[in-house]
Amino acid sequence: MKKAIRTILLIVCICVFCYSAYNLINIYLNYKKIDDDYGELANTYTSVKDEKKEEQNYLQIDWATLKERNNDVKAWIQIPDTNVNYPVLQGETNDTYIHSDIDHQKLSAGSIFVDCRNEKPFEDFNTVIYGHNMKNGSMFNNIKSYTDQSFADEHPYVYIYLPDGTVSQYKVVVGHIISEESVLYNTYIENTSSYLQEMVKTSSIHVDFDQSQVQSLITLSTCTSAGSESGKRNVVHAILQRKGIDPTTEKME
Repeated sequence: MKKAIRTILLIVCICVFCYSAYNLINIYLNYKKIDDDYGELANTYTSVKDEKKEEQNYLQIDWATLKERNNDVKAWIQIPDTNVNYPVLQGETNDTYIHSDIDHQKLSAGSIFVDCRNEKPFEDFNTVIYGHNMKNGSMFNNIKSYTDQSFADEHPYVYIYLPDGTVSQYKVVVGHIISEESVLYNTYIENTSSYLQEMVKTSSIHVDFDQSQVQSLITLSTCTSAGSESGKRNVVHAILQRKGIDPTTEKME
């Protein structure tokens, strides 16, 4: 009887081990696919002019070929010295690219995408951009770090590359955790002063800027870490600092 019980326990342990190993392999393969797919995009459509280790230069993007692959690409987003380096798409709904890649193929990490309510992305006062918070550090995982002052100080700029060949530089001014129902997700802003006051009210970081001079901004949103309060999002707001930058002639700050 004892021998039979031991045999059953051994079989159960083996089954649990095999199931766990299967899940771990699937997780590894999933993250590998994410890294491979987005690595392929970056290698195929972007390059860096006169790349040197001691300085950061703007990306050179093959917009014609990238737009041929998918005309839903509205921009390319880059935050230097982080993993944020991706094409930005916009679908008919916010579900279009939440779990789909640039080729509309199923991918757990989905794509970085602009809110479908933005009629004129990067021209509207507030352009909202979403990305998943992946455990392997990809997509918008780095966004959650902007609740830390030192990280914000060391990574102050977000660069948006546009299909017209220019680059816009945005300065991060707010990092916080907010409700997914927050008014800060609004894309149509009538009272910009009220919006900006609401924006800075719960910021975890402090960055000086003149609210009266804000022309437009981007809102970067991702899920909070696993186990955090549901219905909350890690959000970064960055204000437009410069636009129309020629990446072929200028050096990145």
